[in-house]
Amino acid sequence: MGLLVVIVALALCAAGAQAALPNGICSYSSLAVLGPGSMRAANNFSPLSQFKGCGYAVADNAFLGLVDTSAAPRVAAEASYAFAHEAPVYLPALKQIFFVSNRLGNTSGVTQFIELNTLDISTGTVTKLPESLGNSLAMSNGATNLPGTDDSIALLTQGKGDWQPGAVNKLNLKTLKHEVLLDNYLGRQFNSPNDIAFFKDGRTLFFTDPPYGFAQNFKLQPQLGNYVYAYDTVSKIVSVAADGFVKPNGVAFSPDYKTAYVTDTGMADGTGPSGFNPANPQTIYAFDMETAKSGKSGSFFPTLRNRRTFAVAETGLPDGIKLDVQGNVYTGTGAGVEVFAPSGKRLGTVLIEGGVANLVFADKVLYALNEKRIIAVQMRVPGAKLP
Repeated sequence: MGLLVVIVALALCAAGAQAALPNGICSYSSLAVLGPGSMRAANNFSPLSQFKGCGYAVADNAFLGLVDTSAAPRVAAEASYAFAHEAPVYLPALKQIFFVSNRLGNTSGVTQFIELNTLDISTGTVTKLPESLGNSLAMSNGATNLPGTDDSIALLTQGKGDWQPGAVNKLNLKTLKHEVLLDNYLGRQFNSPNDIAFFKDGRTLFFTDPPYGFAQNFKLQPQLGNYVYAYDTVSKIVSVAADGFVKPNGVAFSPDYKTAYVTDTGMADGTGPSGFNPANPQTIYAFDMETAKSGKSGSFFPTLRNRRTFAVAETGLPDGIKLDVQGNVYTGTGAGVEVFAPSGKRLGTVLIEGGVANLVFADKVLYALNEKRIIAVQMRVPGAKLP
């Protein structure tokens, strides 16, 4: 850890970490009738414009039992650039949250890069991991805890050009040693591996693979469809678990592992007003999890079945997705953190200016990545237990 470079001043830890955001409570019922001239124009309508001074918007009183609305969301860390974008993972033994930046540098070509960071939740100190590590783990994006360890994560890298394929990697945050677990589908490069979650068996991981790298100028034209993959880390067999997406993005499981959730951010296709095509999905899909055995001597393998629409984001796109111990679903969107019951009913939103890309529970605190800020939201329930 001696190679690490602290990039956050002590003033941030003391003053910035205490900075509070609005915590008023507004109701979605006020949106029922807006009147002429107040309707959504293209995709630029946001409840933030209707809920001035509010930190929370409530659609159902169950929201009040999940989020501690008596406490204002606070800024846990901040920087002058988009340092907090994706891959948040909480490691209790280290009291750290791992996360990565948005695309930095010249984003029109292959020299662009992504930084890898950690947040000490005790002190608010953000630490930038060595640049050489970010170069080796090119364009990191999604991550989750690695089952059976307390200091390692499974990290998705999107890769670059034709010389660094997208991959599933193991990264030890104490030693910074890493290894590739998977880097192709039957000889073809992945598009841009995006988000990842382990099934309850601790050996099968699911990850999404949208075509962002090509659209963002750092990958070749896609060689594969926009799939969700399942990879058995023991047998080392990879399979397509689901297709039919425009841009599959976040992936997560219910606490009982009977339901899988996948977000589709296909609405951001570069066309239409502000680059959004409302004919494409801004949707969370739900799947039933089935565990089938391949023949008498085969192993059990979890599969996704019975796809259905679970919810649609109110503003922008549903990006990262997490669940609490009760099975409620939290997703980062252009409005902040939108919250849904297991039935798909909208419960409310933690309103965060600038939106949220991804999020992670650390016990009863929800940390939301807001590009130039990390926002901490006090919760009444903890996140779902991971395998």
